[in-house]
Order: sequence, then structure tokens, then C-alpha cells
Amino acid sequence: ISLGLVGSEMCIRDSSNSIDVNSGIYISYAWGGESEKIVDLLDAELQKKGVKLTRDKRDLGYKGSIVGFMEDIGKGNKIIVVISEKYLKSENCMFELTQIYENKDFAKRIFPIVLEDADIYSPVSRIKYIKYWNDKIAELDEAIKSAGTGLNMTQIQKELNNYGDIRAAFDKMAFVLKDMNALTPEMHRNENFEDIYKQLISS
Repeated sequence: ISLGLVGSEMCIRDSSNSIDVNSGIYISYAWGGESEKIVDLLDAELQKKGVKLTRDKRDLGYKGSIVGFMEDIGKGNKIIVVISEKYLKSENCMFELTQIYENKDFAKRIFPIVLEDADIYSPVSRIKYIKYWNDKIAELDEAIKSAGTGLNMTQIQKELNNYGDIRAAFDKMAFVLKDMNALTPEMHRNENFEDIYKQLISS
């Protein structure tokens, strides 16, 4: 989730109340562009089918904890993930994905939609994302060192650790996404997201 502070990268958590209040259905995606367009369509179609999604743009309260919000996604029973280039390079979106991954049954709990710009299908392309996170780690680590020792920067250090967790898990997470027949966004739109709906209510 790239949340609040950087709205253009913001990711969204959604929970379902109409099928089963405890079913834990969420959506994780990067704000803006094609991701948001497809999520708006998906949201509308699922509501027509009786699945009411609670989206943070509508329902996340003022001063609500962003970290807590992302951790809730990681614990969700069913998470729709809309994977885009922006998502794969977003600290908060990828924090969400690692939280989902670390809570086990990753492949069972995710319902992916992979956008065309998310280049996860060749090993060389996946390595480029790993290098991106390597660079982010090196950049923040250097900034911490340049600030000098003796400074209490526990929260910044925690963010650096998050970068490391993303890099460490990226290969396995991306392979699961690549190996799963996610269909194309166009296919989902053309059939009004029926496959996702059926999977959500049957799993």
C-alpha cells in the first residue's frame, strides 16, 4: 500500500461485509492509472453481485493507522492483488504483499490481476525488480550512515529492514504470481469479473 503521504502510489485495502463479515476479503493495488480504473470496475461489479467492498478511500477513518491497515491485509483470508509496475516498486504495496506471503497459504489466499506493465513473466525482468530493491536498500543504508552514529533512528531502520524483506521474498512471490493463470485484465472486464467472483465465494 503506498498510502496517504504519497497519494499517487497509494494502495487500497478492501474488506467484504455482505458475504461473510469475517471472510476477510481485501484489495491491494497502487493508486492511479489503469490499476484504479480496473478496481473501480471490479468494485462496482462485485457490489452488483452482493459483495460489498469497504474501500479505504471511502471508509478509512481520519488518523487511522496506515501500518495497522497494511498488517490487516496480510492477515486477510482473501486478497485481490492488482499487480502493476507501480505496485512492484512501491514500498507500501510490496510491504502488503510480503505481509500476505509471511502469513502462509500465499497462493491460496491471493486472487491476482496482473497488468501489462508488470513484467514478471521472464526471469531477467524479475531480476530487474530485485536490483531495484537492492538499490533502494543501498540508498537508504548510505543515508543512515551519513547521518552519523548515535542517532536513534529505529523507525527508519525498520523501513530499511522492510526493504530487505521485500528483496528477500521477491523471487518466490513473483514466481507464484507468474505461475498462476491470472487471465488478462481485458478478459476479466469482458466477463464482468465473474471468475474472480466465483473464486471468492467458493474458496
